[in-house]
Amino acid sequence: MVFMSMSESVARRASPTQEELGSEGRLSRLWALKNAMKSKKPRFRRQESWRYVRIHEAWRKPKGIDSHMRLSVKGWPPLVKVGYRLPKAVRGLHPSGLKEVLVHNVKELEKISPDKEVARIASTVGKKKRIEIARRAKELGIKLLNARGVLRQVKGESEEGIKAEAEEKEEEQSIRSEADESSEPEKVESGLQTQDDEQSQSATEGKS
Repeated sequence: MVFMSMSESVARRASPTQEELGSEGRLSRLWALKNAMKSKKPRFRRQESWRYVRIHEAWRKPKGIDSHMRLSVKGWPPLVKVGYRLPKAVRGLHPSGLKEVLVHNVKELEKISPDKEVARIASTVGKKKRIEIARRAKELGIKLLNARGVLRQVKGESEEGIKAEAEEKEEEQSIRSEADESSEPEKVESGLQTQDDEQSQSATEGKS
């Protein structure tokens, strides 16, 4: 007879089928279950790490013959077991509920679906390519997890571009207004000349 812990049985009941994966209600329920299970998950520490400075807390399985921790004696820290595992459908997801995808270039970014996935730029990507990826992600509406500084730079570039366009428009308007002002006296002079010509013509006609 096989005995299972409570958390292990809950995790087995929560493991979804292919048909259940498509329903949003099922995923939201599994996400709530994941948060509940994660809040109850204990802190796994290496045996005797609290006693000796030379032993770090990173988990190692106890293997001693007389180890109380290996025997799960009451009062000793818990062991890592499969029952603490989270439901498969929501395992390894970002806290936003979306799947993380590592991106190295723009082509990999374009394969991401914004509704189900979020992008994380790889640490080996340089500054120039990061800016390109951030700019393209902004166009496609994809969320980037580790591009805060790059996004600020892209935003600054866009703001500078908007300011430059506004300045160009102002310059064009000022040039047009100056041209209009300079053309007004010419129009007045031309009008006066036409009036003088008309008066001279009428005077010659009266003499004749």
